[in-house]
Amino acid sequence: MIRINRSLLNYQLKKNTIYSLALKNRAEYYSSLKEKDLHTIMEESKSRVIIHNDEEDKRKINIEIVPPPTSKKPRAVVDLKLMKEELKQLEDPPMTPWEKKISSNRLPYSFYDVPCKTLAKSILGKVLVRKLENGTILKGRIVETESYLGIEDGASHTFKGKVTPRNTPMYMKPGTIYVYFTYGMYHCFNISSQEEGSAVLVRALEPLEGIDQMAQHRSLKPGAKEQKKLSKELKTHELCNGPSKICMALQLEKQHSKYSMCSWKELWLEDDGTKEEIKIVECPRIGIESSGVEWSQKPLRYYIYGHKCVSKRDKKAELQFNISQTN
Repeated sequence: MIRINRSLLNYQLKKNTIYSLALKNRAEYYSSLKEKDLHTIMEESKSRVIIHNDEEDKRKINIEIVPPPTSKKPRAVVDLKLMKEELKQLEDPPMTPWEKKISSNRLPYSFYDVPCKTLAKSILGKVLVRKLENGTILKGRIVETESYLGIEDGASHTFKGKVTPRNTPMYMKPGTIYVYFTYGMYHCFNISSQEEGSAVLVRALEPLEGIDQMAQHRSLKPGAKEQKKLSKELKTHELCNGPSKICMALQLEKQHSKYSMCSWKELWLEDDGTKEEIKIVECPRIGIESSGVEWSQKPLRYYIYGHKCVSKRDKKAELQFNISQTN
């Protein structure tokens, strides 16, 4: 009598059944492959597998990161935090009673808070006062100016909204001092006005006080501490009859930028009460031919008619002025 292990038999039957099904499925799969062409098989494979192209991926990444080319030059970035710290350093210590007394006629902020053209004409006849570190007082009457109208002015340092660390004072409050360095050796003195990026260039002064000191300063080469021998002795009207001459005579340099004419105790404007009538000639500015015909010909230079200290007379404009006075 043969004994059969039922559990072992059941296990073997299940194993055979599973193996038979597997063979059947495999046979059906290969049978289906024979009916498909090679192109169909490759397309199905692509849909299941993503193939990465390294060069293409790099190109896509570069397109996203690199900004599109632009014809405009990038503006200089001004660090506002650093600028605030610099302005804090420019804050003056309290004035002494003597300093308050000598600057008691200082013109207020409201005098400067006007359009650029208005300011350029208003400061004609006003007295520019400079207090040196040793306490010496220098004074001169403003007789010639030029207005630079800001971002719209083709001859302005702020044309088209240009911002640099140098021209920052032109964007500051009206009455801010802007002294810039030019031609590698000279300085020019400006005062900001109401419009964005606008300022008035002071071109000529009539020396009033401290004339000997001004003459001594003019005998120095720009940036030098030792006197040079002049080919001829300068006459009084020649001491400040030009923007760079003013800065040499009054010892104004670019480190004096960003101070306010309304509060700085070393430079301010005052009205000495002179009642003399001022006749103003309006003519094109000097030395800005590169800005184009439109802006180089605009009558944005102003000077007191007939004054000896004017840097350069415009005879054509003076003729037109005389004609307008007779009509």
